[in-house]
Amino acid sequence: MKDGKGRFTVRLMVLLVAAGIVPACSTGSDVAKDKSSKTETQNPLPAKETLEPVELQIYGGRYVSEQGFMDTYGKYIQKKYPHLSFKVYSNMKAADIVAAGLPIDIFYSDPVAYPRDLAEFGLAYDMSALIKQFNFDQNRLYPEPIQVMKDTFNKGITGLPLAMRNVVLHYNKNLFEKFGVAPPRDGMTWDEVYELARKMTRQDNGVMYRGIDFSVHVIDYNQLSLGMVDPKTERASVNTAQWGELIRNFARFYQISGNEVGTPEAKDIMDWKRFGEKGITAMEATTFTSAVVTKELFDMDYASLPSFSSKPGVGSQSPATYIGLTASTQHHQEAFRVIEYLLSNEFQTMLSRTGTISALKDTAVNNVFGADVPELAGKNLKAAIPSHAAAPAPFSKYSGSVQANLWTPLLKVFTREVDVNTGLRTIEESINKKINELKADSK
Repeated sequence: MKDGKGRFTVRLMVLLVAAGIVPACSTGSDVAKDKSSKTETQNPLPAKETLEPVELQIYGGRYVSEQGFMDTYGKYIQKKYPHLSFKVYSNMKAADIVAAGLPIDIFYSDPVAYPRDLAEFGLAYDMSALIKQFNFDQNRLYPEPIQVMKDTFNKGITGLPLAMRNVVLHYNKNLFEKFGVAPPRDGMTWDEVYELARKMTRQDNGVMYRGIDFSVHVIDYNQLSLGMVDPKTERASVNTAQWGELIRNFARFYQISGNEVGTPEAKDIMDWKRFGEKGITAMEATTFTSAVVTKELFDMDYASLPSFSSKPGVGSQSPATYIGLTASTQHHQEAFRVIEYLLSNEFQTMLSRTGTISALKDTAVNNVFGADVPELAGKNLKAAIPSHAAAPAPFSKYSGSVQANLWTPLLKVFTREVDVNTGLRTIEESINKKINELKADSK
């Protein structure tokens, strides 16, 4: 990706959005073979809970530290359940944890990391029995992320959303005031924002100002609900008319004179720096980012993501940070108690107040979004809350692994080196080649 792994991680931590997953056992390939045919609810549930001290093993990805987990989640859980303690696998790859035969009780992860770090090792665990036993009302949660897990892995409820993301149009209020142009508003179409981008792309006092930039998320979580890989055929699914509509929409913005990419001034397609660090771009479409990160540079505000004429009023897909148990846990009830608390109105309200989008649909919880962040006071925060989200795109276990195969061919489309149809054929060939390599490596 061109978004920058380090920067993206820092922004996620600022927003208190975590990511991760769980493993355990012997070698990855052997474990996957041994467990793939077994029912993931094989471990019997204890007859009753005890309050004996229990240490739960947590995996949230290589970039999640124990201190970070404790500050965001652990210390609050321990107030509720003092008998629980936590060991967080930090600075470790999931494959290494699995190879060492270490147990993982709880994972939290984004949907890309899930198949790479958990499902491929046969550690997916269906929590349906626990949900029923604890009388947990999953209807309180956004349903789309749960359905993604069901559709993709066919193993029941292997993860519940812990926090949500939503692609939002961010804008530099100072630039719009400087040039006397009305800023973007909720409910605009991409055609309207295209004209706005043309107005805001200009040179002033030797500085070239850009109208708009995009992050990878406009593609990853696109409004047309398009996936890159068909989960049934396990082949690329990008050479279609709908993908052509999606790419043409964003290509035209990067063909505005002065707003080009692939130049010395703007080498990469997707780059937060031009907007959030240099302050030379008027608008940026990306997942919600707190105004805290730009407060020293400019005043930032938000508008809902513009919609396609073919999907009026439809926003981005709203992927989740997932949390769940793994097949290696021996502490089913204690681990689920943790999840139950983190998805309680009490904790989700606290999370919402810090500027993390809640996994709950609850209006009262979402109405206090960002309330504890002074820099968000007076901002159009309703634009950040998923309302008319696009349906989840089909998600394959290969989807995360082939994302990098999109961007080089796409740059050639945006710079007019090739036309859209040629670009989509090239992307399709590149993705299928990568899938073939992944399948060969797994044998």
